[in-house]
Amino acid sequence: MTMPNSEPRTADEAKLLRLLATQSAAWAAGDGAAFAATFTPDADFVSVIGEFIRGRTELAAVMQEGFDGFMQGTRLSDPETTAIRFPTPDVAVMVTSGVCVLRSGRAGCRPEDLSVQTRVALRCAGEWLFTTFQNTRIR
Repeated sequence: MTMPNSEPRTADEAKLLRLLATQSAAWAAGDGAAFAATFTPDADFVSVIGEFIRGRTELAAVMQEGFDGFMQGTRLSDPETTAIRFPTPDVAVMVTSGVCVLRSGRAGCRPEDLSVQTRVALRCAGEWLFTTFQNTRIR
């Protein structure tokens, strides 16, 4: 289901959107550990520049390094669209489109900065966590 402005239809969709909001809040706070906590311990993460990061521990360190450096003071824009589907009851695929990194003082995204992100989430002991992430620029 595609949701403009992230309007959930089910409780699981609402939980996944909260997980995404938690991830965005961690980014805005510059908190690598909190960002990585939205992922499973063995997660696979592919950044927009093609960097491959494996595992929550490595992801926390890499993200914190970015937040302390070139990503300092940035935040993520809200997605233009969000699509969520459930191949099985405990697996969700979330595709967000029209997302960018916003620098301080910037209100909107430039077209060349927009990306589409694919996340796979797993329900583990009743809690949803992302286990894969792929970020690609929109052309």
